[in-house]
Amino acid sequence: MQVSVNYLGEGASDEAIARRLIVAAGGVVGKSYLNPLVGTGKQSLDARLPGLNNGARYGPLILILRDLDNDAACAPELLSKLLPDRHPRLVLRVCVRSAEAWLMADATAYARYCGLRVGQMPGDAEDWSDLKQRLVEFANSGSAPKLQRHLAETARRRIAPYRALGKWHSDFASEHWNPDRAAASGRAPSLNRALNRLRALIREG
Repeated sequence: MQVSVNYLGEGASDEAIARRLIVAAGGVVGKSYLNPLVGTGKQSLDARLPGLNNGARYGPLILILRDLDNDAACAPELLSKLLPDRHPRLVLRVCVRSAEAWLMADATAYARYCGLRVGQMPGDAEDWSDLKQRLVEFANSGSAPKLQRHLAETARRRIAPYRALGKWHSDFASEHWNPDRAAASGRAPSLNRALNRLRALIREG
């Protein structure tokens, strides 16, 4: 039996990650709840959690991805604060510390995509704080020439670096990222837990 999973992320790159996770876990990609007219980012996502939690009682499984950043000491603390009465069919997973860590855990593919050396990739991406800033520094230093060209081209169109990284990561997640390979690397334990939980719920139907 095919199991459909609806999803929501903070932005387009998180949504691309969610779609790949759903497929890797054996599910069918359902409806996206991202609506730029309502708003994107953490605050908008957090405000929608109660309504989506209620809807999970009656509809398909829902996968929601939210960055930990510095909003709590750990993922369980943030989860209990955001949605203490979470319904089991709402899979709210926290990327530690941000979704970039999950992408960078697929180290060889990510390094090749940016033009980095694999040895420059973090052994545990979750230990790196402010990954976006580190990536901009890699690009500015010339260590990641492919990313450097992307940021230079988007800068000419007056697109800020962090926004340009969103498109960069959305394309990587959609076209190159392998969730199973990233989870098996051990570089992002929160990804491994998220994928296992999603698989278990999909098996249950």
